Amino acid sequence: MNLKKLAKGILCFCLALFSTMAYAQNKEVTGKVTDSKDGSPVAGISVLGVTTSGKKVGTATANDGSFKLSSTDGISKITFSGVGFEKQDLNVAGKSDVAVSMKSSNTALNEVTVVGYGTLKKREITSAITRVNAEQFNKGNINDVAQLLQGKVAGLSISRAGGDVNGGFDIRLRGLSTIGSGTSPLVVIDGQVGADLNSVDPNDIKSIDVLKDGSSAAIYGTRGSAGVIIVTTKTGTKGTSQVTYNGSVSIENAARLTQHASASEYRSLLKTLGAGTDYGATTDWYKEITRTAISHQHNLSFSGGNEHTTYNASVNYRDAQGIAITTGLKQLNGRLNITHKALNDRLVFNVEVSTTRKTADLGFSNAFEYATIYNPTSPVYAQKPEQDLAGGGYFEVSATEYSNPVALLKQNSNHQQLSRLNFAGSAEYEIVKGLKFLTRYAQQQTSTYLTAYSPSTAFIDRGFYNGVTGVGRHGYSFKRDDEATTQLYENTLSYNGKISNLEVAAVAGYSYQDFIYQGFNAGAGNFITDLSGQDFSTAQDIQNGLATINSYKNGNRLVAFFGRVNLNYNNFAFLSASLRREGSTEFGPNNKWGYFPAVSAGVDLNKFLNLPGFNTLKLRGSYGVTGALPPSPGLAAITYTSGGNYLINGNWISTFGPNQNDNPDLRWEKKAETDIGLDFAAFNNRLSGTVDYYKRKTSDLIFNVEVPAPPALFHRAWKNIGDMTGNGIEVALNYEVIRKTNKFNWTTGVNFAHNHVVLTRLDPSAGSYIGETNLGSPGQEATQITRTYAGAEIGAFYNQIYRGLDANGKILADDGTGKTVAASTGTYKTVIGHGLPKFEMGWTNTFNYGNFDLNFFLRGSFGFDLINTNRAFYENPSVAALYNVVKTKYFNPNLKDAQIFTSLYVEKGDFVKLDNATLGYNFNIAKKANGVKSFRAFLTGHNLFTITGYTGADPEVRYTDNLNGNILAPGIDRRSTWVLTRSFTVGVNIGL
Repeated sequence: MNLKKLAKGILCFCLALFSTMAYAQNKEVTGKVTDSKDGSPVAGISVLGVTTSGKKVGTATANDGSFKLSSTDGISKITFSGVGFEKQDLNVAGKSDVAVSMKSSNTALNEVTVVGYGTLKKREITSAITRVNAEQFNKGNINDVAQLLQGKVAGLSISRAGGDVNGGFDIRLRGLSTIGSGTSPLVVIDGQVGADLNSVDPNDIKSIDVLKDGSSAAIYGTRGSAGVIIVTTKTGTKGTSQVTYNGSVSIENAARLTQHASASEYRSLLKTLGAGTDYGATTDWYKEITRTAISHQHNLSFSGGNEHTTYNASVNYRDAQGIAITTGLKQLNGRLNITHKALNDRLVFNVEVSTTRKTADLGFSNAFEYATIYNPTSPVYAQKPEQDLAGGGYFEVSATEYSNPVALLKQNSNHQQLSRLNFAGSAEYEIVKGLKFLTRYAQQQTSTYLTAYSPSTAFIDRGFYNGVTGVGRHGYSFKRDDEATTQLYENTLSYNGKISNLEVAAVAGYSYQDFIYQGFNAGAGNFITDLSGQDFSTAQDIQNGLATINSYKNGNRLVAFFGRVNLNYNNFAFLSASLRREGSTEFGPNNKWGYFPAVSAGVDLNKFLNLPGFNTLKLRGSYGVTGALPPSPGLAAITYTSGGNYLINGNWISTFGPNQNDNPDLRWEKKAETDIGLDFAAFNNRLSGTVDYYKRKTSDLIFNVEVPAPPALFHRAWKNIGDMTGNGIEVALNYEVIRKTNKFNWTTGVNFAHNHVVLTRLDPSAGSYIGETNLGSPGQEATQITRTYAGAEIGAFYNQIYRGLDANGKILADDGTGKTVAASTGTYKTVIGHGLPKFEMGWTNTFNYGNFDLNFFLRGSFGFDLINTNRAFYENPSVAALYNVVKTKYFNPNLKDAQIFTSLYVEKGDFVKLDNATLGYNFNIAKKANGVKSFRAFLTGHNLFTITGYTGADPEVRYTDNLNGNILAPGIDRRSTWVLTRSFTVGVNIGL
């Protein structure tokens, strides 16, 4: 034997064994993923590797497109996939570094859209549906989910006047579809129908789909008339494990105030008027009640999973100060989503749990009214004993609608605590390929507790609960508890299959949902001391019969059977048809059930036209019937309430009487809607868009109207009283102006909407008009400023036409024949404006250069009017004897008339706002910082500027009269509106 050859062979064997062992101990593959179009790096691509033993490991590409996979037994294959790109499989056996070029897929057509009880590819959609992904959401100081969508969807109007951090948003889709029931779209969160939109934190949302037309919403029957918003939350992904942190800090300041006289201007008015009092101080009441509000929010989420189980968990905390002193909110959210697959992935379990706890200091909106009109020469604190009317140390004057705004906010408390728990669980089993049965149970419990106290030293003219002031009752306490529980149980059977060139997607189901509402409130005063103001046992009002106690409990049930079929013939022709039969306990015994059919169809014209430059050109049409429920349960039955307590022969006697008539024939509102739409993509999908025209009719409108009593037991009843029609057009366009040339790209998108709503029929039993609203106190309670009547556009202002002043400073008005006469309560009245916009638009621009990104968003509303109630009450030199004067460009020192409302106080509300601008930077730290996959910093400005001719604090559309909740009286800028605010936010997004 040749010892030399043997030694050499042994050495080679050892080297080979060593290298094999080293390979087995740690096999690593690194690489970079780029876009095949321009070679730019692609972040967020899923990288799933298969080892030599069949195990799977995964990660995602960093901001620079890089990735790294490691395994002890070697990696043989990697699959690359991502939204907007074609999936790619790569054999990497023996390779340690790879370069991957991803090809774009037709995302405009293959993107999955959530529809009622299922999903469809965008190419298959035959209704008016718009999807907004998380990347497209509004950024910055966001405390309400509605803010994410503001201005992003053509036809979806989201509005909140002023900067109240605790104020909610009005949401309208394609204008008003009802006059007496829910006007906001139905919300569905991960299949849970009727969930509260803010039961999920904005950071946890993956996408939002908006079902706009009757055809897409008909599958939800009685609650689909106002449209549907479907929220999809984030879930885990198998083969990956990720921790993300999103945090930000915001500062917020007043941007626009109600214009009024300064202290020096007010002193000049007093001299001219020869009345009033100069108290010697110079006080800016707006500065006294506002502050630079500082807010911060933090979101920590964990996601990941394996072949069988995926999870996503998150914790969110936000602490937001209000612009008004003593106001703000603190909110803690938690959410957990777990998906588990069994029986070779044929059985899928899903469990979602979320909880919210929010505490809020609400303050008092009247403080902004008083800051406008309170004497600017008055000091904040009393300088003399006679100025301290309540013993609290604050300067006060006894007058109607007049209180020290600083004292109002600092002395009185107004706290709210909200707790919400959501649970949803489902199990889906695939019986045979394509045929699945799903059962779902969901529950939402919401508790809202409010407690308010006005101490014995607080002097409030109005604005506290039940109209009671602390000084008048030696302290006054008010408490309210509202509880709501919703349970949902659903079963669905779905089928997805293909027969030759025909794809079929069908679903049939049963739904049962019940609602229980209950609550209690109590108010009492005359406490032994202010320290015992939270203990009602020390309130002498209870013994004296002056306390108020109310409680309620009611509920209703919905039962529905539904089905839908979708057909796709060779990606060329598409058809969808659905039917829902639904019953509700909210209606009279003669009308418990209703039917809600829908049909829609579409055809890709480009399949046979083959137009140059077009990728797709789909014409579609739809027809659907939806319904609307009454605003609360039990409106078809007669009910009774307390008539008050009376002292008779030394005894307190309680009285009771009817407060609602029964109506056994109360029936569904039904909205029938036709929609014609065109979807297109051209120039290699650089230009895409959609155009929709719709026409709708709502029949059997439900409204609370006056009825003769007797013979009725009560003077009001809920009835079906008329019809309403609407029509409109919506356009949405997106264009990649520059597509990643020299690392720079620019994408722009614009949406535009117009709608017109008219009350076409009003039952004579409802009177000649409905929905009237008055100007209000002080002294204008009988001054009607709005009304809705047959043939009129919804949202009409109704009163005298202003024609100037006469030589004596008296207001002149039109007499209806073109002549000018002295204005009076008997002068000719007509429509003097409209509170709903005719046009709305949103325009967004996104720029990317290297690691920088810039996005700014403009939003506008046009063709509407606002009633400036501050001017109607206080833009008059004569009020300076007590109140400060509102002083805008319309102020006329020659006006010497008393308060007479005319079109003088109606202004154009048109505006354009730079709603949002965000500058961000993505740091290339994936290979530099151990464990950090991505790091982004950003700066966002919100409400950066407003272009408008309106003289009030905020020209934002008012869809509801916030004085009484009247949806038929939009466009009224009440005096308690908060100031418009501007905020700046600095934040980071970190992926681990």
